[in-house]
Amino acid sequence: MRVAAVAIIVIGLGLVVGWFGLRPLAVVPRLVRSEIQDPATVSDSEELVVCRGTATAGETTLAAPFTGRDCLGFEFEVTERQLSFIGLPWSDEHLDDGVATTAFDLDGEYGTVAVDPSSRRFSLDTDPTVISVGRGETPSDRIKRFLAVRNINPTPGWLAAIPFYYTRQYTEHRIDPGTEYLIVGQPERRHGRLTFGGDLVITDRSRRWFVATRLWTAAAPLSVAAACVGGGLWFLLSVSV
Repeated sequence: MRVAAVAIIVIGLGLVVGWFGLRPLAVVPRLVRSEIQDPATVSDSEELVVCRGTATAGETTLAAPFTGRDCLGFEFEVTERQLSFIGLPWSDEHLDDGVATTAFDLDGEYGTVAVDPSSRRFSLDTDPTVISVGRGETPSDRIKRFLAVRNINPTPGWLAAIPFYYTRQYTEHRIDPGTEYLIVGQPERRHGRLTFGGDLVITDRSRRWFVATRLWTAAAPLSVAAACVGGGLWFLLSVSV
């Protein structure tokens, strides 16, 4: 019974990991099948639309958290290389993350469409800016202010003295004005104007590169899921024989 219970738990764990691995792939089939449209040809539809154009600022811009650059939206993450106790020499531990967005326009050769991402349902797949601050190094004043506002404690001195560990990485993905982006989403009418809103995928990569990146990202969790489910089923079959 105990072996069967453990097998069922392992199978359940594998299914959960598999679900998280499949989530990034949900948009891939539609992206592969769809024709990339100019903003001028976008119409309100019940299906996802793929559109390419150049981002231009609307009424407001945002200051990126680590570089301070004016942008139209960003995602950030703070990680720290820490000692690992699960068989690996280190792990990149998550310390903080966040998202901020603002409305902007996507300009094409023949027209413009509005974009208003929801910060809760928004995926930004752009080339990151990564700032590494090693042990003994002093972060910039902007990062110091960020850490104070977000209440992220500094690494204790005795830990920071360990060689090769406790380097922090500040990763920033941005939507920059004047840059060309591919947007996947469902346009809708807002105040008489066609707008991409809500659940959006925004990337500065080519369609082929974006699909390859999503597949590569999903490979590890799906492999773990397959191993858990396969191993759990093997245990159950062994018990039942």
